[in-house]
Amino acid sequence: MPKPQRQTQHFAADTIAGECVAVRLRVLNRAVSALYDDALRPHGLRVGQLNLLVAIAHLGEPSPAQLCRVLRMDKSTLSRDTEILRRHGWIDLVEIPGRTRPLKITKAGHALIDRAAPAWRQAQSKARALMGIDAATSVAAVVEALWAAESQSS
Repeated sequence: MPKPQRQTQHFAADTIAGECVAVRLRVLNRAVSALYDDALRPHGLRVGQLNLLVAIAHLGEPSPAQLCRVLRMDKSTLSRDTEILRRHGWIDLVEIPGRTRPLKITKAGHALIDRAAPAWRQAQSKARALMGIDAATSVAAVVEALWAAESQSS
């Protein structure tokens, strides 16, 4: 965090403020998400919605629980975003018997990904420039390791 205006006497607070990985990741996440959101806005998307749409396309017909695990999302966020994607006709539910209905991408959803890809590439380039290639590569490696561990434990 930025240096305080006044000297503090709180060692624990100063240590956490000066070293916390979580707060730095959250700040970085907000800055990077804003880059993508700005680029994707003309397509009617936020980066989280695009990531969800891409995950559905990539995984085939994933269950909501599978999407929550892979994307580390909570159920309420998934529900809200899938409803928006369904309303636009970009995804649909797979009609099968039972309580859990997998999701599938529609032709319109595939077309949207194709249209949004150049904007995503532009944002991707800006994010890599902001972070630096080494940091961007490290972040990708950590997430790949999380996904690999997840698939081994499933």
